[in-house]
Parts: sequence; C-alpha cells; structure tokens
Amino acid sequence: MFEQNVRRCADRIISIYQPHLRSIVRGKAKATVEFGAKIGASIVSGYTYVDHVSRDAYNESSDLGMQLELYKRRFGMLPKEIQADKLYLGKENRMHIKSCHVNCYNRPLGRPPKEKNDTHAEDKKRAIGERNEIEGTFGTTKRVYRANDIRAKLDQTADTWIGACFFAKNIMKFLRGLLCLIFEKSGLKTFQKRIMSIFDSMEAVLPTPQGCMKEIN
Repeated sequence: MFEQNVRRCADRIISIYQPHLRSIVRGKAKATVEFGAKIGASIVSGYTYVDHVSRDAYNESSDLGMQLELYKRRFGMLPKEIQADKLYLGKENRMHIKSCHVNCYNRPLGRPPKEKNDTHAEDKKRAIGERNEIEGTFGTTKRVYRANDIRAKLDQTADTWIGACFFAKNIMKFLRGLLCLIFEKSGLKTFQKRIMSIFDSMEAVLPTPQGCMKEIN
C-alpha cells in the first residue's frame, strides 16, 4: 500500500492471530462491516446441512449448483422442488434449476403475468413460508446454540465449532420428534403438551462455552 500509494488492499489480513479472517461489507444498520464465516446451509425435512463455510466476501448465489450436487450425493436423487431466497434466483441459476427439472415457486423474472394463476399463487404462498424456515434456523442457531460466539483461533477449529452448533440443533430436533412419536404410540397425549414445553425450555438454558470453562476451572 505504501509503495503503490493506495488505501485499499484486496484480500488483506486484518488479524495476526486469525489470518484467515476477512472483512465483509454488509451495509446493515447494526454493523456495516462484519468479520467471520459466511455459511451456506440447506434444510431437508427440518434438518440443517452445512454445505459451505467461507470467510471471503463472495456471492452466495454461486452455492446453489453445488448444493444441488450435494443433495444428489446424499440422497441419490435431485429434490422435487427447492425454496431459495431471491438472491439465489438469478437468470443463470434459474436456467440450471430448469435443466435439472426441479420446481421453484418464486416470482418469475420480468413483468408479472396479466392472468393470475391461482394454483401458482398457492404454491408461491407455501414456498414463502417454507423459505422462512432457513432464516429462522440461522437465528435459532445463533441465539440458542451460540453460533454467533465462535471463539476458536484456527479456521479448522472454527469450522468444527460451527458444525457442532448445527449438529446440536439437529439432535434436539431428532429427540423432539422421537418424544412425539413415543407419546403418539403409547397413547399418553395428555402429558405430551406439558412434557414438550419442558423439553423446549431446555434449549434456552444450554450452557455457553464460557460458562463451561468457568465450571471446569
């Protein structure tokens, strides 16, 4: 920067102790610049899969093709339909989705059609609700499972920490479904609401990493 007399440096290191971190300009009201990992995640049947973790300021829309490929590798086939944010639905990605014969009920590009399709409107309304699940997943993982408090110094350790947060969330979902199944099969539905409320409240009292360290010390 001194030799070239410039004030900007691409891919610059912002921390000596964490050289893998990069500044990401987000333009949010709370913080215009953020530091940390950008996570590309997908949800299948309520379970979250971490598909991509990067600390560079890149466009997340490039993850869509890779996520479809990962889905095919996990389940042996492509999904029947996907729900994605409008950021992911550029012209190139829409063509890729169409070539894979995958349905996507989002607003089409260009002018809206003059004749309204009631069936498409219902599918679009359902898609909006399902699409909100991924946003709620990030909020829950940050607030409850402390994904917004990653204290690892190494990038590999930080990736493992992030994966553990989502793994814990998936485990809690599995246990909740298992409890519901037990109540349904045993006929103890009168106690189901009370027990499930106690189980859900457990998520709000999970110990923080800092709290665990204090107890150990």
